[in-house]
Amino acid sequence: MQKIIKEFEFNGTIVEIVENSLGLINNTYVLRSRTDKFILQKINTYVFNNPVQLMENIYLITNHINNLDKVTLEIIKNKQGGLLVESNGDFWRAFKFIKSQVYLKIDDPSLIFECAKCLANFHKNLLVFPFKKLNTVIPNFHNTSFIFDRFKEILLKTSELEKIKCISQINYILSKENDCKIIHNLILKKKIPLRVCHNDPKISNILFDSKKKAICLIDLDTVMSGTILSDISDAIRTCCVSQSEEEKDLDKVFFKFDYFEVFIKSYLRVNYDSLNKVELSNLVFSVELIFLEQGIRFLSDYFNGNKYFKVRHQKHNLLRANNQLKLSKEIRNNRSKLQKILDNITHNF
Repeated sequence: MQKIIKEFEFNGTIVEIVENSLGLINNTYVLRSRTDKFILQKINTYVFNNPVQLMENIYLITNHINNLDKVTLEIIKNKQGGLLVESNGDFWRAFKFIKSQVYLKIDDPSLIFECAKCLANFHKNLLVFPFKKLNTVIPNFHNTSFIFDRFKEILLKTSELEKIKCISQINYILSKENDCKIIHNLILKKKIPLRVCHNDPKISNILFDSKKKAICLIDLDTVMSGTILSDISDAIRTCCVSQSEEEKDLDKVFFKFDYFEVFIKSYLRVNYDSLNKVELSNLVFSVELIFLEQGIRFLSDYFNGNKYFKVRHQKHNLLRANNQLKLSKEIRNNRSKLQKILDNITHNF
């Protein structure tokens, strides 16, 4: 790793390297010199097979946000002025460290307010950015129809024994085929517009200061075109729940409807005017769909040998899938309750 470190324009000699194991995809290290701290990451090329295009996107987005005098990631270039260092087929990138704290789950409504405001400002700041300039680093990333079809393909290669063990999860997912097509079809019909989206605004991708105020969104790897509904619902997926997706005891896992109300109020205060009527009318459904989508992705990766998400044991992705599918069912059973909350909020705008 010292060879990699020497290729970057770090300020001072690096005296400490500590691995950060929070991320599910890339390998992340915190570096410290005598005066500064930095983030060094090895990009997961199974997930991101074109690191050059990925970093082009991040460069464009961070430049745009910087020009608005907003806080965002600061790229540390290599000694030749490039955005990456390649070594033995691996691709590395570096950022300046932002002093902050990160949460994996939330037990404070004020943090929900901050999360929603941070995401809404991110969207608002990028409204004028032409999304067609961005590379598609992961095609069909939140295309739930595509994700569903891929799940069926993976099932064909899965052993009968494994399928029998997961028959209830499989049957539930297969029963939702039509639901998986709804948002994608609305995009195709241009009733829901494509915009610049973060595409992974989970709670752990929002940095907070010591006063619990949101600083900025990080992990910009998946910033590309998408629907704002996926961003809103994905943030809700990790903010408005009792436990993270890592919780295996499903009795502890439930949706926090009061947190949903706080989130929606905060988000719409900043960015209500940017959403059209079709987006607003599908917001509650999108929350159900994002839990379903994530459950499908976890179960697909489990059947496919745990190649996408980092795991600590062989059944880790299966446990994550069970967690997300339970929450999807809970949202389905409470759609009217959530819709009433949303309607009461939007009535005041």
